[in-house]
Amino acid sequence: MSNEIVAGEPLVSGNRLSCLSQMHPVFKAFVCGSLSGTCSTLLFQPLDLVKTRLQTHQLSATAAGNRPGMLNLLIKVIKKENFLGLWRGVSPSFLRCIPGVGLYFSTLYSLKHHIFSERDPTPLESVLLGAGSRTVAGVCMLPFTVVKTRYESGKYGYKSVYSALKNIYKTEGPRGLFTGLTATLMRDAPFSGIYLMFYTQSKKIVPYESWPAWIFSWWLSPCFTKDAYGSNGLDSV
Repeated sequence: MSNEIVAGEPLVSGNRLSCLSQMHPVFKAFVCGSLSGTCSTLLFQPLDLVKTRLQTHQLSATAAGNRPGMLNLLIKVIKKENFLGLWRGVSPSFLRCIPGVGLYFSTLYSLKHHIFSERDPTPLESVLLGAGSRTVAGVCMLPFTVVKTRYESGKYGYKSVYSALKNIYKTEGPRGLFTGLTATLMRDAPFSGIYLMFYTQSKKIVPYESWPAWIFSWWLSPCFTKDAYGSNGLDSV
């Protein structure tokens, strides 16, 4: 019998969710972060591509006064590169976001668990916690960020992510793979820190019991119920 109710435990088909609930919290945070990175990349890649195209538009077009707006550029991409052209650069985006978001959440959990295991972090500590976690993920994933941006710009003819990394390394050296590191960290680290600070403070203001938990009832049980390590699955951050 594949589906049994044992000692009052919820019914789980194939024990898939129960396996996830028994993962180490750090690995669970990595898996769940990777899944969220996959979904967000698929949904928002077209807007990311349009943003990159607007930011890297040729100076001649700006001088001529015919710089396209977001909607016009979106239509132009569809006409010139077809609808799937909106997802140009999705491969490096996946390689950047899937492990990157997972690394961010797992680092965040590890730091919070080891430094603030007995108390909640203060607002300033939350800022430093989020900024530190994003810094780790940002530095590790920056080579893929560079490739992703160049793919989306439409100015480079790279055949694959590997060939792009190889070409950049040969022509620009190791520093080329970390182009824009300072600017990236100055943008992402404060954003993540402030985001985490507002998130943690909002959790204290709005009690968990008042959240519409019924919306997530299909996911909360048993994956994010109390796990073997005594922590609430949704409270990993």
